Amino acid sequence: MNLLSFLEQLATADAAAHPTARRGALGQLAHTAAAALPAAVLGALLAQPATAQILGTGLDGLQLTLRVEWLQDEFYARVPASLVPAAMQADFTLIRAQQRQHIALLESYIRTSGGVLAARPSYDFTGGRGGTSQIFPDVFTNLDTLLLVAQVLEDLSVRTYAYALPLVASNNDQIDSLSRMFAVEGRHAAHLRQLRRQRGATVKHWISGAETALPTTTANVYAGEDRVLQQVAGLASRDVSTLLPTIGGITAAEIRAAATEAFDEPLTYDAATAIIQVFAY
Repeated sequence: MNLLSFLEQLATADAAAHPTARRGALGQLAHTAAAALPAAVLGALLAQPATAQILGTGLDGLQLTLRVEWLQDEFYARVPASLVPAAMQADFTLIRAQQRQHIALLESYIRTSGGVLAARPSYDFTGGRGGTSQIFPDVFTNLDTLLLVAQVLEDLSVRTYAYALPLVASNNDQIDSLSRMFAVEGRHAAHLRQLRRQRGATVKHWISGAETALPTTTANVYAGEDRVLQQVAGLASRDVSTLLPTIGGITAAEIRAAATEAFDEPLTYDAATAIIQVFAY
């Protein structure tokens, strides 16, 4: 996601409602950030506005994020208390409470935006869609599988919010709330990855490239996260891994990994929907 361009868009959004303070603060933040970056790296960040790449309406963004929040809420509701160690119980309780807060706000925004709330679908977190062909048959009997699926759902949420944010950028209330929820989902994802690390999983606290330690179907959650080509405004795509400084001892693979980790790549509406449908029917 292009942070600096996004800040500039927010600075000009709904200027009549917030004529000076909002534009000034966000504009100054963007310019201050720009001044602190080397010119080559700044050029890579100044990509085309997200709205030029992401298709849909604000209502599309709200409804898609709500579907993911419903998915997560139902997942945490089904987690057997007996499976979760006492040290993790408070974590799961807090995460679900925050998901439910997100749901209430998203449902409110959809109603006030003229949208209609669909009925919640049926869910099967084995990935079997009610059948016998299951991707995660032990999701609620094996703690490591449980944490893996939780990570997948939280990473899905992060990438879905990245899709939705540019679509609601013109609505001050919605962009403020969704930005905060986006940050919360990122903390959830990082914490679940930490819990997995504590149990011996080889995983970073953040998405690193197109992670492959998942069955093929759900691996689509990470499709495109290995991207190093970023569109620079008015120019051809640039490989941002070539813009990073080389320091002794750092390998080309590590530089490339850092380049992929520097950008949150949004999922498309269709890609996110396909992943939701692995667990919902």
